[in-house]
Amino acid sequence: MFVKAFEFSRLREGAFEVAAVERTLLLLVWPEGGRLRAFQGLCPHALEPLSDARFDGDVLVCPYHKWTFDGATGNCVRGRKCRLAEYPLEIRGDAVMVDVAGIRPNRA
Repeated sequence: MFVKAFEFSRLREGAFEVAAVERTLLLLVWPEGGRLRAFQGLCPHALEPLSDARFDGDVLVCPYHKWTFDGATGNCVRGRKCRLAEYPLEIRGDAVMVDVAGIRPNRA
């Protein structure tokens, strides 16, 4: 079931925002020249929150152990081979809707 996670008008290309849907921490990541994605908000390395991560418009860097993830795919590009879990996302008017049902954060 899709639930409102954020207002689309508050998002900016090249940035990310943190949201919580049904007690699930997630990141709304909009890479430069890419499309908006909804990824797990916990680093697969140690399940630390990515809310304080750095994002340069291309890659997301975990603040704890510097694991780095491609903002367009969620693939780990520095750290063990893994991927951020991705949640289905829809834009309805000004609402970013995300469905977290049945998807658990990945763990490396």
